[in-house]
Amino acid sequence: MTSVQEPAAASAIAPAITFRQLTVVAGRQTLLQNVDAGFQAGKVTLIIGCSGVGKSVLLNAMADLIRDDDDVTVTGEVTRNGASVGVVFQSFALFDELTPRQNVALAAAQRRGPPKDPSTTAELLDELQVPADVPTAALSGGQRQRLAIARALAFDAEVILYDEPTSGLDAQTGSKVAELIRRAHDEHHKTSIIVTHDFATLTCIADEVFLLDAATRSLRRIPPEQWPELHELLVPPAQNETPARWSRGWLQALGGLFEATTRACERTVTLPLHLLPLWRSPAWGLRCLLHYLRIVAGPSAWLYLAITGAIIGFVTTYFTFKYLPFADYTEPLLLEELLGSIGFALYRIFVPVLATILIAARCGGAVASDIGGKSYGRQLDAMKTLGMNPPRYLKTGILYSFLFGAPVLTLVAYGAAAMASLVVFTATHLDRGSLFWNHHFHAELTNPGSFWFAGTGWLLAKLLICAVGIAAISYHRGATRKYSTGDVSRGITSTILWSTLYVLVVHFAFAFFEF
Repeated sequence: MTSVQEPAAASAIAPAITFRQLTVVAGRQTLLQNVDAGFQAGKVTLIIGCSGVGKSVLLNAMADLIRDDDDVTVTGEVTRNGASVGVVFQSFALFDELTPRQNVALAAAQRRGPPKDPSTTAELLDELQVPADVPTAALSGGQRQRLAIARALAFDAEVILYDEPTSGLDAQTGSKVAELIRRAHDEHHKTSIIVTHDFATLTCIADEVFLLDAATRSLRRIPPEQWPELHELLVPPAQNETPARWSRGWLQALGGLFEATTRACERTVTLPLHLLPLWRSPAWGLRCLLHYLRIVAGPSAWLYLAITGAIIGFVTTYFTFKYLPFADYTEPLLLEELLGSIGFALYRIFVPVLATILIAARCGGAVASDIGGKSYGRQLDAMKTLGMNPPRYLKTGILYSFLFGAPVLTLVAYGAAAMASLVVFTATHLDRGSLFWNHHFHAELTNPGSFWFAGTGWLLAKLLICAVGIAAISYHRGATRKYSTGDVSRGITSTILWSTLYVLVVHFAFAFFEF
């Protein structure tokens, strides 16, 4: 699809959004074919159609929200005439971790032009009767919808798109929503485009009505005199699929594999660019960074890795001496070497391998769950409509969180392992003591003239490479389009699988060069 942005000056006389030869194909279903249409600036326009005809897909095309993994092909031109576009999603796509005031403040911070007075946030909440002191997740459906409208107004988008705003509402509540949309439209001088099947409730506020005709795969304007007969014009979507052939299926599979491989290569090459904190709002960029630092390297992660390290230290030390062959004869001869080997193995091998596996499973899964929830709830799409590039705000924070968290958590695990080893050794060798343990446990790691243990460079290299891979896998597996909670769960599972496999491959590869 080609998206043309014309000079803003043209918006005064040109339609706010124009389609030229627009064709939309979802899967093998053609929804629109060679459509030309224009939606007038300053008007309330309804796009009506039965469920399943592609209204939401059309809205995504207008908002530039079609993604590579949507199985949707859009060709032709969508011209926005320099207008910014905001979306009030059917699921609202609010950030539940933020308060209502913060949801609106986030949008205001991303707007183009000079920043608005902070009091504007409170004014919008008051105007739309959204309680500012109630958690976002605890708001009623109507309050959440008004908050979504307030967020779009705070972003100051010239065009606001509404996706089924009265879906699931009773007639009385639907009428109130319609009045609210019209009032916000008039008072804030916006262009409003509503995609809906509920023409009975929303026609009363419309200036224009377009019908998405499934039979002809067209989008045509309905004159006002025909509005009373709209119910007769709605046609359920026709099944115009082309039967899949065996050879075509194989070609599509090969094409999909090639496309996925190409995207993976592009992401790998561009990954370093995401280390640059190119945030439109540095304050909100830092907020995202701190959010993922808490997920990846918060107190629970420290405790998790500390317990793991303590277990490793106990097992390696206790069972090494317990099951040493001919201990009465060999232990006095090998005691110093055994302690040095245990210290070396814990620092260079056992703790890094197990710690990064657990970081991949625990922290990678947690990040994939967070991003997957945002994808399912369409918060990622909401960020994009607010001018926030999700990879810039989220992936950058995730990368730094893992780059910081992997070494720190591994150090925590090693410290706990060393402490457990000391406790076990001194408890089983009362005649030796802690000074003996300390001298020989670190004998293979001591690097004369250096503060760092021997091999720390190798250790940091593989930890950071593991961290980057886990971050990339957890973000991209979470960010794929989610249509159900099952998709979110599968994203978490695949993240754990692929990130742990990646970690094992990294350690296996390093073993050849390091030792």
